Amino acid sequence: MSHSAFACLKAAPIFAQLSNDLIDQLVAISTHQKNYAAGSYIYKPDDDLSALIIVDTGQIDVLNINDSGQELLLYSLHSHQVDAEASLFTDAMHHHFARAKTDAKVCTIRRTDFQNLLHGNPTLALKMLNTYGKRLTDLEQRQISLSLQSADERLIKYLHEIAAIQMNNTFKLALTKKELAASLHIAPETLSRLFNKLTRNGTITIHKREITLL
Repeated sequence: MSHSAFACLKAAPIFAQLSNDLIDQLVAISTHQKNYAAGSYIYKPDDDLSALIIVDTGQIDVLNINDSGQELLLYSLHSHQVDAEASLFTDAMHHHFARAKTDAKVCTIRRTDFQNLLHGNPTLALKMLNTYGKRLTDLEQRQISLSLQSADERLIKYLHEIAAIQMNNTFKLALTKKELAASLHIAPETLSRLFNKLTRNGTITIHKREITLL
């Protein structure tokens, strides 16, 4: 299937509410489908992260390294998901790794090009300001929810979110159980017990890495 630069940007949540005319203007400053082999890095700590990243295909894991040298999975990115939105607005340094878990294709918009476009387009500037503000509010609410929810609730919410994204109650886990545990801030042994509990309760069925919500 051929790649559509317009569809790629329109599918990204940060741009989903923009008009077709504004999307066309973003298409003109974007680059598309840079290939990354599984295991290669999209960026590393202290790299000059000066572009918004949109995952076209594949999976990209964003990681950190703790003081003991262990990798900690912060989150995973799949098709149409974006990373480094803040790089469009600031050149602050970062301390994470982004690594292709599978072969991946990535599309980007450079900060300098984006900001030049904003300077000449107040409508786009206002819409992006509103969108970015909403995303910050959503992130704050997510952090509050994580702090208040039990481990059971976090896992069930995650499974329902994946089912909604894939529009199917049967899906394969893209993350290993170790990675999922880190993402949900749950100890790996606790996660295994929760999966067993949900299976016994008839909430889910599991076959290898395939999960069905009942």
